[in-house]
Amino acid sequence: MNCLFFRQHLVVVFSLICIFFLPFILFFVEYILVERQWKKLLTIYKKNRIIIQSIVWFPVLEEIIFRFFIYQYCELFDFNTIQYILLATFSFVIAHIFYQGVSSIVKILFSVILSILFLLTLNIIVIIIIHCIFNFLVYIVRTSKYENHHSW
Repeated sequence: MNCLFFRQHLVVVFSLICIFFLPFILFFVEYILVERQWKKLLTIYKKNRIIIQSIVWFPVLEEIIFRFFIYQYCELFDFNTIQYILLATFSFVIAHIFYQGVSSIVKILFSVILSILFLLTLNIIVIIIIHCIFNFLVYIVRTSKYENHHSW
């Protein structure tokens, strides 16, 4: 499957996996060795689980599914560029409607832009990083609105 994400050598994929997961693994090992408090680490994760999911895990999974796998499908069945963009955007927006409601219609522009960028770069990592940054900015805005509302 083209080395999972790229049309390049397996070393690139291994390097990217190390870049994404090694810092977390090393942090956990160091924290456990220094602090010796495994339960405290789990508590910190549980309190921040939604942040981690919405800023890291969801964008990674969504981009792999809605950009990369749909691109592979479209290539397999000789879909053109427009068909790919429409299929990726439609599936992305429909998936968001299930948990965000009709307000996720505004995600059409975001999805179209990410689909075009993916077609231009064929690099899923770039798209994932853009999506993570976008979700981080959305999280900051929503958190600040929540804090401003409760400070009254």
